[in-house]
Amino acid sequence: MSEDYKKQSTILAELGSLYHKYSFFGVDNDQLPGIYALNQKAKEPIIVAYIAYALAKCKHRTSDAVSFTELFCADGFYAMIAARLGYEKSIGIDNDKDGHFRNAKLIAERLGIRNVEFNRDEIASNSMFESTDVVANIGGLYHVNNPKNILAMSHRMAKRYLIVQSVVTLATDDENYFESPAPGWTWGNRFSRKSFDKMIKELGYKVIDCHFNELEGNDRLEDRGSVYYLIQK
Repeated sequence: MSEDYKKQSTILAELGSLYHKYSFFGVDNDQLPGIYALNQKAKEPIIVAYIAYALAKCKHRTSDAVSFTELFCADGFYAMIAARLGYEKSIGIDNDKDGHFRNAKLIAERLGIRNVEFNRDEIASNSMFESTDVVANIGGLYHVNNPKNILAMSHRMAKRYLIVQSVVTLATDDENYFESPAPGWTWGNRFSRKSFDKMIKELGYKVIDCHFNELEGNDRLEDRGSVYYLIQK
């Protein structure tokens, strides 16, 4: 193993255990224990595929500049991936409630990613963030008590594509199920797979692709389902 490879693979070591595994960037960092590794393995392939697809479809010429925003970005992982894939401008937004966001800028610097910025802010239904070609609302909708309004705001932000991922319960398939706070929590919400899909259809969004899988890191049925949508404006 070359010294250059060793240096590259350990550049995040001093930051301790992180929310995401950064192997996409050729880095072998420690990841937080428990749910994180298995859940990332479930989510990352489909989310990255949607980000890459949206970028490709936004370009008519290789020189076309395409912009991206990740809402509820935590440590900014997917905003960084968007920047590395070729988005000219990438933005990550989070309120840092769980403490992951504070490392985002430093991680990006260590990875040599320059075309990404991070904004600490609350995400609300009346938020007036900068519009970008692609918006990704990933892992945030199930944390709020007004998911439909937050989803509508995200859709308004997106000029071309909206990427959505959210946790849904596997404890019921009721197409009318919605619970807030989420079961066992004092905050957040839960849809079923069918009721989330019903909401998307009622909003009239143009769905290009959708996907469902299980978050195998989560034990409870209420936390184990994961839905994904690629929506075209």
